[in-house]
Amino acid sequence: MFDVFYENKKAWPKLAWVAQIDMQAKSICVYHGSMLEIGDEWAVEGVWDGDFKQGDFDKTDFFYGSGLRIRNDEIVFVSSSTGVDRLWYVNGKKMAFIGNTLPGLLAVSGFSLDSSYMTYQNDLNTVQTRGIFSYISKIRAEPEDICVVYFKNVVLNQQGFFEADKPDTTPPFLDYKSYVDYLNKKALLLGQNVLDVQRKFKIEMLVGLSSGYDSIATAIVAKAAGCKKSVSIVNASSLWRGSDSGSFIAKKLGLTCQLVKHNKDAYNHELSIWANTGGSGGRNLTLFEYPKPLSLFFSGGYGDIIWDRNHCFVKEPKGGVNEMLCEFRLAEGVFVTVVPWWGINRAKQIQELNHLDEMNPWVINTSYDRPVARRMIEEAGIQRGTFAHSKKNTASNQPFLWPSTKEAHDKFNLYLVKHGMRPRSRFEVKFISFACLVIKLVNSNLLKFAAEKKKWKPWLKCPERHMFFVWANSALRDEYYSN
Repeated sequence: MFDVFYENKKAWPKLAWVAQIDMQAKSICVYHGSMLEIGDEWAVEGVWDGDFKQGDFDKTDFFYGSGLRIRNDEIVFVSSSTGVDRLWYVNGKKMAFIGNTLPGLLAVSGFSLDSSYMTYQNDLNTVQTRGIFSYISKIRAEPEDICVVYFKNVVLNQQGFFEADKPDTTPPFLDYKSYVDYLNKKALLLGQNVLDVQRKFKIEMLVGLSSGYDSIATAIVAKAAGCKKSVSIVNASSLWRGSDSGSFIAKKLGLTCQLVKHNKDAYNHELSIWANTGGSGGRNLTLFEYPKPLSLFFSGGYGDIIWDRNHCFVKEPKGGVNEMLCEFRLAEGVFVTVVPWWGINRAKQIQELNHLDEMNPWVINTSYDRPVARRMIEEAGIQRGTFAHSKKNTASNQPFLWPSTKEAHDKFNLYLVKHGMRPRSRFEVKFISFACLVIKLVNSNLLKFAAEKKKWKPWLKCPERHMFFVWANSALRDEYYSN
């Protein structure tokens, strides 16, 4: 049996935690931020579909956040039931480490990333390119590699760590009603857990809302959980697709709506987003004013797969790197639930619902056709023709990778100088970014039928491209050190 001790590191990100395990002494010290909830035999930063006081978040596949649960002679470290959050661990024979933060784990363990390793971003993106069962499960580090785990729990016993599947508590979905009943039931249970009076730290709910299928269907589910607030990015990333505001939908659903303009100079904690995979996606989600002290954010990510009638059936669920808020959410105090992932163990059954005869009234036979989501929306009283006219984009991806805010730009330049490389001015970065965007538009529109290898993609040859992941995590590691 392991003895577990907790040490509150008040200057750490409020939801961060790292467990240092002395395998010989059978003792565990959990270093954590100020808002980790601690019970008699558990500690958690998360929400789930069960009674909060019981702390049985290890017994469900409907859990968002992370935590640890003591069970007899074992400790179960529980990961989020999504492909956008993860645990990190090192299975040492004498000392072992596990946590929800990579820079925090680096600081506690004394490990470091390899600045000469060129493919961190590609390796980490495999959770999206391959899926949650086939991704590359270790990253290069010194003195030994670090394991990463999605959608599984990590169990610690006398022999060390082993990964275990989450319990499968998802019922079959044989018709539309069975699926929607499941969504509504889970929403109700989740809302009860979030608002439990025994929680030490208050949580408010927030849903991202646009004019498209996925976010509107997600908002309907969020409202069933008790969510009263929404947020919407007004301007699309495209130059010609117009506003993507969901404010009129919010009014129809009885939600308040915070309107945000996508401003690349206003990203919050931008460094924390580069620490996700070394890519730029997800920065748009840092623009929102998340309720304090803690919030649960409902995302419609993966709806373009699971609710799309034209999409091939899912063989293996894939994470979404543009939905990742990992280090950002720990500092900001955000739990992320991806509603189209609810019931992901029955992904094929959910997709098959789109093809049932009962769904024909909601089939429109276009390339943007999502009957299940459309039926949810129209049955909620939102009139056909007022939503989902075309697919729009408010993402923060860019072909030429570079920090956008002045603070992050300056920090990266200092990192380049330290490693003997030339820094770039903000004007130079904006000029190159615009040029690469034009080239990408040419590739996508004028050369869309050309083979990928024949398209010119100069941004892929940027010598700094492989450095963002190491830079961001090393900088955040130093902040953990100093705190």
